[in-house]
Amino acid sequence: MKNKLQKNVVMLLLATSSFLSTAQVADKNVKEMVLDDKGQPSLIIFNESANVSSANFQNVLKENLKLRSDFNFVKIKDEMDNLGIVHEKYQLYYKTVKVEFATYTIHSKNGRIVSMSGDIYNANTINITPSINGEKALEFAKKAAGNSSFLWEDKREASLINYTKPQGELVLLPDMASIGVERETTDLILAYKFDIYATNPISRGDVYVDAKSGKVLFYNATIKHATNFGHGSAHLFAKKHSCESNNVENNYNLTKTLEALVTGNAATRYSGSQSIETTLSGGSYILKDNTRGSGVNTYDLNTGTNYGSAVNFTDNDNNWTTAEHSANKDNGALDAHWGAEKTYDYWTTKHSRNSFNGSGAAINSYVHYSSNYDNAFWDGSRMTYGDGSGTYFDILTALDVAAHEIGHAVCTYTANLAYQRESGALNEGFSDIWGAAVEFYAAPTKSPWLIGEDIERRSGHAALRSMSNPKSEGQPDTYGGTNWKNPNCGTPTQSNDYCGVHTNSGVLNHWFYILVQGKTGTNDIGSAYNVTGIGMDKAANIAYRLESVYLSANSTFANARSFGIQAATDLYGAASPEVIATTNAFYAVGVGAAYSDGGGDPTTCTTTVTSYPYAEGFENTLGAWAQGSGDDFDWAVNSNGTPSSNTGPSSASQGSYYVYVEASSPNYPSKSTILNSPCFNLTGASAATFTFKYHMYGAAGMGGLKLQASTNGTTWADVWSKTGDQGNSWLSASVDLASYAGNTVRLRFVGTTGSTWQGDIAVDDVALSTGTVTDPTCTNVNINLTFDNYPEETSWQILNASNQVVESGGTYGSQADGSSLTITKCLTAGCYTFKINDSYGDGICCSYGNGSYSVKAGATTLASGASFGASESTNFCVGTTGIVSNLSTITEVQETISFSMYPNPVKGDYLNVISNDGMKDYKVYNLVGQLVLQGQIKNDQVNVSSLNSGVYVIELNTYKEKITKKFIKE
Repeated sequence: MKNKLQKNVVMLLLATSSFLSTAQVADKNVKEMVLDDKGQPSLIIFNESANVSSANFQNVLKENLKLRSDFNFVKIKDEMDNLGIVHEKYQLYYKTVKVEFATYTIHSKNGRIVSMSGDIYNANTINITPSINGEKALEFAKKAAGNSSFLWEDKREASLINYTKPQGELVLLPDMASIGVERETTDLILAYKFDIYATNPISRGDVYVDAKSGKVLFYNATIKHATNFGHGSAHLFAKKHSCESNNVENNYNLTKTLEALVTGNAATRYSGSQSIETTLSGGSYILKDNTRGSGVNTYDLNTGTNYGSAVNFTDNDNNWTTAEHSANKDNGALDAHWGAEKTYDYWTTKHSRNSFNGSGAAINSYVHYSSNYDNAFWDGSRMTYGDGSGTYFDILTALDVAAHEIGHAVCTYTANLAYQRESGALNEGFSDIWGAAVEFYAAPTKSPWLIGEDIERRSGHAALRSMSNPKSEGQPDTYGGTNWKNPNCGTPTQSNDYCGVHTNSGVLNHWFYILVQGKTGTNDIGSAYNVTGIGMDKAANIAYRLESVYLSANSTFANARSFGIQAATDLYGAASPEVIATTNAFYAVGVGAAYSDGGGDPTTCTTTVTSYPYAEGFENTLGAWAQGSGDDFDWAVNSNGTPSSNTGPSSASQGSYYVYVEASSPNYPSKSTILNSPCFNLTGASAATFTFKYHMYGAAGMGGLKLQASTNGTTWADVWSKTGDQGNSWLSASVDLASYAGNTVRLRFVGTTGSTWQGDIAVDDVALSTGTVTDPTCTNVNINLTFDNYPEETSWQILNASNQVVESGGTYGSQADGSSLTITKCLTAGCYTFKINDSYGDGICCSYGNGSYSVKAGATTLASGASFGASESTNFCVGTTGIVSNLSTITEVQETISFSMYPNPVKGDYLNVISNDGMKDYKVYNLVGQLVLQGQIKNDQVNVSSLNSGVYVIELNTYKEKITKKFIKE
């Protein structure tokens, strides 16, 4: 999966890109375009002078999106915002079959299209004829769900939310495993979609079953279960719920005339004394509010799970005191009721949104679900709260919890973000944002940047999550940084938190915090930032517009950045402080580049180097190097390989980190990125040499790398360049800077992408010396890995004779099961140990697949294997031409110290070498004078198990003398 850390706006000069029917029309109309990971436009902005009419929407969409004739769009929604912009959302169909998660929105003003955004899938081959029927597919869906009972089996319970047994809708489902992975097309798979609501154990989600094979392709969870509160997503009901009668509508109409709305006083469990709206019914006050939309109603499940058996909470005088309602945590119901009212008020007051669906839907809350239940969730129709176990959570009815869960319902009616990978993390992040915003609105003295602080009961935890300091609760504050979970984790399931949705949401949380409050610092990928906050209201306006107008089901963090900047531009104008803050807040959390207006002095140095030799290894920082301005995206710092497959290095050349050019969308084609060095004061030098390691490996059409130099900040001269694939290994470069001696010079790397995303370019181990430096001599060693079914367990190391790790790689969770990978390392002459590891302890063959490995230098195999336990080590030597030139005439040297060596010949694995002066290290040479083994002497023994049978010479170093002896290995 490709990493999306860089600038996401792809400015396509209209002379080179046509997205309308003719090049002339494109040149005239299209101003800016953002491409997604499939190379498809996710955002198209038209020129202000363009006159593209929304009345001709089918042609506008098809021509700009380059869709085949069998595709068509059906309008599913339209609304006008407070800026006077009309947003018309269209669903994509192939013939008569809906393409799931494929929607595109036209944004127009006064009938003229301003922009278009969305997500489409344009597969080459599509089959819409099923091989199994819906009934058979439902059996597969039920089996995969693993539940023993389903809501449709209880018609009375199902009728409360108008739920019926799912019949299965035929849809074309994008290959969800490819989401976020760069490719030209994404397969569309014919599938049956079922809304499965299970009751034992409780779960709800959309299950997609392959209409050909019956395989379950994807589960889009509606109810979430984790060690944190979850949510639901769809199919909200319109009828009013009454707990006293099965005849819902008649009972509602009858009691309506007998009830009176009254404002009561509630001593809530978590938020003190608050005013709530209640209803006087039959001499008692109940938690029923008909002043907000279609109602805010709160019911008591009495630790049961049958919603039809729920009853009203009651009070005799509408003064809901702690003394009356603290038993069994009943005062938590007052928090649920007040929290739902305040959440409704927030959306109405701040965003002119009438309830979560925009149409005044009722908010129904059910409290005391089950016994000691540590969760709260939205099931697509209603809020449900557990009482908590007391050791993990208290009753889960706190204000930010209610706002968080209702926020998921808002997401369903806006972006409808799929609950997996990056889109799922955005889904969770937005709900935390709304939890913080509602808490700031309704209870500003609370701690809005802590999520769930009122209900948290775990020792050592202040809250469930922290938006101001995500790392304090185990979340990342930087994309790809500490605590980040790989969103390409395999199949998203409940057990892996759908590839980290509750963890990676910390990145969006921290972005919002920084946007509100402002912050200065350096993030986990070495980017220094300084963001000026814009306050809660403006930040929330941008976040809401981002979610409600621009994002779509499978959006990523990169999309969020592009659309967030556009939302800020819509609201506050281009180049406004709000746009700058939005851009820089994303930069602060590792998503995209910092704000740049295209200007700035590219040679302004904050650091000038005067002492040599100078070296920089980019160990999780750029050091004194700085991102350029006026380019298209930023360089990134990484370790353990770029997230790409078939491109980029698998590990650093020196140390653990390196810098690289991320070639994924939207950073290609033909985009550039600049990395500026500090200034080098060479006024006292007569010669200078700059050396570095570079890695350029990828598909045909990848870009290039230049090193440029300048003494005046205006004119840059190429001093070194390479273009295209240079092989899958780190290579060395040495650049003579003698012509710049006597001056102060600044260098810069300029990376340029080509026509493919498979073209990451990396740089490491840079150095500048005021003498002449020659390229180091090294031998390319290929590590060939064929993985078993668990590549995420495999890693390796190469250790030198001093037992120091000089190269390493893995684990390989991003590799496909059973796939192969070759890693090339250039090793200086010497002896090494190759160690391969399996974290589970069962090797890479043959319990779970047929993996294997080999280490080769040219045609020579240095190490190989497959079946082992937790690890396996092999000694080898490369690039050595021993000090012994003729072994047949070697003279054995032994000085005056006491020394013995046995057995000789060696029949086992160990050669004993004992001296009264102590032994330090050794070298072993073969008959052709090649160094084949070296290392430290431990316990007066040398392990010769890796040697083949033959005659060898061992050179032993004591702490005073060197001893040379022949021995035979049998």
